[in-house]
Amino acid sequence: MTKPAIPAAEQAKARMQSLIALQKQANLAKGAPDARTRKGRLTRAIDLLLNHRDELVAALSADFGARSPDMSMLTDIAAAVAPLKNARANLETWMRPQARKVTPAALGLLGAKAHVRYQPKGVVGVMTPWNFPVQLSFDAIAGAFAAGNRVMLKPSEYSPATSALMGQLIDLYFDEDELAVVQGGPEVGAAFAGLAFDHLIFTGATSVGRHVMRAAADNLTPVTLELGGKSPVIIGKSADIAKSAARIMGGKAMNAGQVCLAPDYVLAPAGSVDAFVS
Repeated sequence: MTKPAIPAAEQAKARMQSLIALQKQANLAKGAPDARTRKGRLTRAIDLLLNHRDELVAALSADFGARSPDMSMLTDIAAAVAPLKNARANLETWMRPQARKVTPAALGLLGAKAHVRYQPKGVVGVMTPWNFPVQLSFDAIAGAFAAGNRVMLKPSEYSPATSALMGQLIDLYFDEDELAVVQGGPEVGAAFAGLAFDHLIFTGATSVGRHVMRAAADNLTPVTLELGGKSPVIIGKSADIAKSAARIMGGKAMNAGQVCLAPDYVLAPAGSVDAFVS
């Protein structure tokens, strides 16, 4: 597979500006989409993944060099389809207004009622990393679509074949005022984070997350960050040491350890340490 070309930074930045203007205009003109429209978008995303799963797995293999197709099918394709199906099944329940108590209660005697109405934010930016490029993109898209938003996706430049293919497939299945993909490196990513989104979702390194939050602050854009961390494992006195060790190493070895919840260290009873290590 030939390495896909990444658009020039200035070209990508100009396209970003036109895309966010297009999506914001569509949001204002058409308003909040009804449940049927939201389900239709989620269904198209599911169809995209299932119809092109073999192509996506091949792109993932090209980016990773030697990644198990079975694991890609499990962790990127199936794990991306699951949140889309869950959102499609539950969105009508999520959309329903929820009653609240009237405060002060005396207003209730005068006929006052209170409830929460859930409304789309508008245009949501999504920035995803390379370790699970398909799953982490469509997981965020699932939530944004279910909530009635439009989405701009900036996938990682470190998985270029997968990012390019996602861009091509999304262009086939969606209009740009619904879902659009922006390609590019760190300069494009920095400009993307600085766009006036109605919400911004970033998954990646803590060091980059700080820059994303600073860039979003200029527009007072609300940000959801899922950043790197440490994942300790605690082994109790009654644990089966052999079974625990096998499961911990299985979790650590998945995706060559490039998982946000890969075990980093173990806390074990002093008397169990040698058995665990062996």
